[in-house]
Amino acid sequence: MKMSILKYITVVLFFAGFFYSCGQNDDIDLSKIDFSNIENLYTQPLPVIQRCVEGKWKVYAQYGGDAGISYPKDTYVDIYNDHYMVDYDDDNQRIVYFTWKKHSFVDKGIEYKTWVMWDNELDEGIYYFVSMRNDTLSVGWVPAPSVTFNQFSSTFTRVK
Repeated sequence: MKMSILKYITVVLFFAGFFYSCGQNDDIDLSKIDFSNIENLYTQPLPVIQRCVEGKWKVYAQYGGDAGISYPKDTYVDIYNDHYMVDYDDDNQRIVYFTWKKHSFVDKGIEYKTWVMWDNELDEGIYYFVSMRNDTLSVGWVPAPSVTFNQFSSTFTRVK
């Protein structure tokens, strides 16, 4: 009987410790981070990435595809914790709901394992975040599994 109680208490303590540690943010002190300049944003923990990318952004440039590079005039992206909204310069609007997912992929010969915005409805990645420099956010579009050289990326500037 004593052995059964001891085993029960051990299992309960193990799971309590496990669930407690899963909820931790790796002891990140967000007050000591300069969110305006992070060169390798994709290597950061999720709370840092979220803090950097949430907010209103103007799409400065889009790279890739047939045009090579384009400069949308009045296209804005509002990023929230579970969705983003795109307001296009032709008065159209699109809302996409996502979750954050740790994802591995290769893009331009670089292997990434980072947090991406994941479209659960389409079951595919949307954006991964490359760097933040003086309120300019470099964004990569998550390539499809069969693609090793992503053709698309964007640059956003923060709207204050």
